[in-house]
Amino acid sequence: MSRFHNFQRNLTLSYTQLAVNVVYVLISVPLVLYWLPKEEFGLWALLIQLMGFFSLVDLGMTTATGRLLVDYKDRRKEGGYGALVKTAFWVSAVQGIIILVIILFSAPLLAAVIDIPSLYKETFISLMRLQGVITALLFSMRPLGLILYAHQRLDICTYNEIGSLVCQLVLLWVCLAAGQGLFSFVYAGAFYAFIGPGYLFWKCKRMGLWPDAGEWGKASWSVFLSVFRFGKDVFLMTLGRQLTLASQTVIVSRTLGLESAAVWAVGTKMLNLVIPLISRPFGTALPGLSEMLVRGEVARLRARFSGIVELTASLGVVLGISLALCNSLFVQVWTQGAIVWLPWNDVLLGIWVVLLSLQATHGSFVSVTKDIGGMRYVFFLEGCCFVLVAILVGPVMNYSGVVGASIVCAALFSYQYSLSRSIRYFNCTVRELAFGWVRRSLKLALVYTPLAVLVWFATRGFPPLVRLEVHVMAAVVVGGLLFFRLGLSPELLDEMRRRWPVAKLRWFRLVLG
Repeated sequence: MSRFHNFQRNLTLSYTQLAVNVVYVLISVPLVLYWLPKEEFGLWALLIQLMGFFSLVDLGMTTATGRLLVDYKDRRKEGGYGALVKTAFWVSAVQGIIILVIILFSAPLLAAVIDIPSLYKETFISLMRLQGVITALLFSMRPLGLILYAHQRLDICTYNEIGSLVCQLVLLWVCLAAGQGLFSFVYAGAFYAFIGPGYLFWKCKRMGLWPDAGEWGKASWSVFLSVFRFGKDVFLMTLGRQLTLASQTVIVSRTLGLESAAVWAVGTKMLNLVIPLISRPFGTALPGLSEMLVRGEVARLRARFSGIVELTASLGVVLGISLALCNSLFVQVWTQGAIVWLPWNDVLLGIWVVLLSLQATHGSFVSVTKDIGGMRYVFFLEGCCFVLVAILVGPVMNYSGVVGASIVCAALFSYQYSLSRSIRYFNCTVRELAFGWVRRSLKLALVYTPLAVLVWFATRGFPPLVRLEVHVMAAVVVGGLLFFRLGLSPELLDEMRRRWPVAKLRWFRLVLG
């Protein structure tokens, strides 16, 4: 099966999973706000973001293992593939235990440091410990997904995630209706935590991806060190990204209170759905790009990577402007006015989305080359600077200050450095990479931005629901048409026409031109 077919299948299913996630969010948030006060919802949003930081115990080993499995998968008889799988399971099990122990003993300390109100302190500690058990279990089973990743079968992982979302939504509803309160989230997540890994193992065995009897090799210290040397560099990058992308709720809670954290969680909910939309094309292409590098297909690697940069940048422009156009109205209608989110915040979120789309591909390409270099320090420095600036400006400028800090730090640190790394690797000029590879997305922004502004001011007198419908229609029709007409190169469109089944539909051929 060709890499393009794998990419097309995995990307299509990945976006399907995101669509299911949107449905989950659209149903679950009003459901939770109906059964729980905003302070309790803010408490859960805070806890979930904190749990993300405990995954840093991984020390980058997951990313490193997935990349190194690509190196060994074509030589399974030599034993290196099986040895790496075996080592990954041992390491993941130990890391899961470490996470569980840390969470069990640190929960009271975190409750005090974050200044959880006394009314919710015991609930917070209990929730954190129960969620820690689930997190540790899922953490120890990560190598199953890495095996599928290395063989470009991300579609199986996507099916697993879709099943998890559906089960969690149904169970969340049942538990909330049964009066379980905040613990409904834990009970909903625990059920599928035991089913999901079993499904992944069954698929690995059935498709022949699990090492056979003579392919296991030995789990050794040398294998661990080869993963650890790569993983420690990935860890600092991940820590920096975690500070930049996943610490806002903690900062808002600490500086503005739990109710403000709930407002932030709802106001940025669509942002958390948009960012995966941008990162999915490159994330889906990573196994294929790594395989090209391993097999020495240099020219094809450059062509594919430049195409992904173009696609991601244009997607970021469309989604960033559409987010700024629709989000505040969406929050108002969705929560029936219970949450107030200002349009100016959405303008800043849109700018941040565009910047992330320009930075994402170049910043993540080092995981393909396995040459992290100074990137680990740049991301970490960016994360530290963001936290410091956001804490200082948050109480003064509110949510806009937190988003503004994200924009400034990303522009000054990771974007600049990641671009320079790609320039050196592909032997390009600054002009070629910073403008030539994304010239279509810049043209798209120049056309779509004034049209979005026109729609915004032309509908100011409309009722919120009608206005939201008009804005969404404009984003889907105008933004989508401009994305295909202006944002993608003729070469990429031609390949889509020839090799993408959806492009064979008559209405889609009209869109592609």
